[in-house]
Amino acid sequence: MDRRPKKPKWAVMTQVSGVLCIGLGLCYPWWKIWRDSAREAVTEVKLPTRKLRPAMIGLPVGKFRMGGEMIHEEKPIHEVELTTPFAMSETEVTQAQYQEVMGRNPSHFRMESDSAERPVESVSWLDAIEYCNKLSEQESLERCYKMNGEDVEWSGPSCKGYRLPTEAEWEYAARAEEGTEYAGSDKAEDVAWFGEDFNKGGTHPVKKKQPNQWGLYDLSGNVWEWVWDWYRDGYEAKPEKDPVGPPKPSKVMASRVVRGGSWAGDARRTRVADRVRYPPAYRNQGLGFRLVRSYP
Repeated sequence: MDRRPKKPKWAVMTQVSGVLCIGLGLCYPWWKIWRDSAREAVTEVKLPTRKLRPAMIGLPVGKFRMGGEMIHEEKPIHEVELTTPFAMSETEVTQAQYQEVMGRNPSHFRMESDSAERPVESVSWLDAIEYCNKLSEQESLERCYKMNGEDVEWSGPSCKGYRLPTEAEWEYAARAEEGTEYAGSDKAEDVAWFGEDFNKGGTHPVKKKQPNQWGLYDLSGNVWEWVWDWYRDGYEAKPEKDPVGPPKPSKVMASRVVRGGSWAGDARRTRVADRVRYPPAYRNQGLGFRLVRSYP
């Protein structure tokens, strides 16, 4: 017969409470860690994706007839072959994308309500080169350009980072094997923003006109687009393979080529064959750019 005195109820309750406190003390830190990490994971999922650049569209390599017959600068029509596969951005780089990479927005139209989706403008050729290098760094890709002030060296199409298209790549992409006067149509109004008053008009959000058959928007109109090449007055008459333009600038015309026309120009300037030039440090509210990348 058990003659031990019975424990009072308060002692039993104290022991139970003690066990619970010890258990809670051991378990709570781990539960708190699990809870906090779960909250962080949910937060990370909900964070907006950083949009550093436009979507890139892979293009087939091939041959095409480059140039036109309307003005001297686009003559003669000649055969060009591109042998390095490349991807081109489906739109011009927008103000939001430029701001995300460079930490600044130089655009004349940056105060408009839809400015984030408008192409960045008022950028020089040198600004565009710097963006390409910084974007490559942020995506852990090789830098394609070595910059020393206004002297820029390109490592060539074997570089897998971001870069400006060559003039031949730009026209090849704009033509998209369609044979149309403008990039995607024989009617400028279908594919291009153009013909606006320089003092009253302005850029427009990208992707509001129809694309060409390769899914590229605004190659005609909206803003002029910088390309890699130094300007030369007309082309060589012979067939060319993977041309990159003159190795050095002309002493008279030390300018880079721009393509595609702008919101303030007339329809003739938005033709796929048309070409204009500006000094590499020049900026205005009708000048922007788009990207390419060699692959694989």
